[in-house]
Amino acid sequence: MKKKWITIFIHVLFWLCTSWLITSSFSIQSHEIELIDGVEKVTIVRNNGLTYQLILCILLSLIAFYTNSWLIIKSNKAENIHKSIGYTALTFIILSTLVYFVTEFKLFSNAPPIPKQIAFGVSTFYFSLSVAYALVKNSIYNDQRHQQIVIDKKQAELSLLRNQLQPHFLFNALNNLLSMVKPFENPKLVNAIDKLSHLLRFVIEDNKAEKVPISKEIEFLKNYIDLQMLRFEEGEVNIDFKVKGENDQQKVEPGLFIPFVENAFKYGTEPEKSSKIEVQFDLSKSDYLQFEIKNKMMMTNTNGIGTGIETTKRRLDLIYPSKHKLKISNEDEFIVQLIISTQ
Repeated sequence: MKKKWITIFIHVLFWLCTSWLITSSFSIQSHEIELIDGVEKVTIVRNNGLTYQLILCILLSLIAFYTNSWLIIKSNKAENIHKSIGYTALTFIILSTLVYFVTEFKLFSNAPPIPKQIAFGVSTFYFSLSVAYALVKNSIYNDQRHQQIVIDKKQAELSLLRNQLQPHFLFNALNNLLSMVKPFENPKLVNAIDKLSHLLRFVIEDNKAEKVPISKEIEFLKNYIDLQMLRFEEGEVNIDFKVKGENDQQKVEPGLFIPFVENAFKYGTEPEKSSKIEVQFDLSKSDYLQFEIKNKMMMTNTNGIGTGIETTKRRLDLIYPSKHKLKISNEDEFIVQLIISTQ
């Protein structure tokens, strides 16, 4: 809060000082020289009409300054430089048009119109400062965001290193167990161990990459679902898993979808009761993908959102700012809809 007030004070001081300098320098109409007892006395005569016109130009520049800065900063957060350039050009054109009207029309009686070079010089000066101000703010924001991503990645790597021994041990142990089981005697056990082995392989090896093909994420989810289904009797849980489209090589952050599937099994299933989970990926487009999961709420007195989903929300905001849309509704069904731009 203190920093905010300091920033406001600096901005107010900047506008007051520059406004005083500009109006005091360019509102002079003439210099009158008088000889009093042989001593020259110079009197500066100012034109109030020029002063008012300068103040009007400064007010227009003030509005353009903060409008342009806000649009540039907003476009940077949305990672759209083309919009930023367009907004800057449009704002400057509007400002120049308004300043032109100030110089062309006699807004104040008994006052000459303000010279165009002065009016446009003042507005261009402030507008250039607005661009520089916005670029500095963007640079600070981008540096802070990059540092946060690096910190989060290091924390994730540290967490992974701390727990790496256990997954590696389990992975090797499962492979040894799998070699001891006769497939024709217990095919379900062989299949379950094989799927668990694939899950661990993804966590240990594939999950290290910054981005993975969505096809690997889908395979990971299918293996996870198959293992979860071992908990239930046949027909208790109906899984409807659909993949639409063929653009399955789009790269995404690993592990974004598993919390939603875990959540569906946690709150949308219950032993000895019939339930249904619908999962759908739409990969029809090459530049974005859509994910949706639906389930009935089997547990009461809960909003159906676990800590895994809250963590995923923060990851999406950090990794895909303005490049994702997440909608969660909990009415008749618990529905998660996620759209991610992969470009």
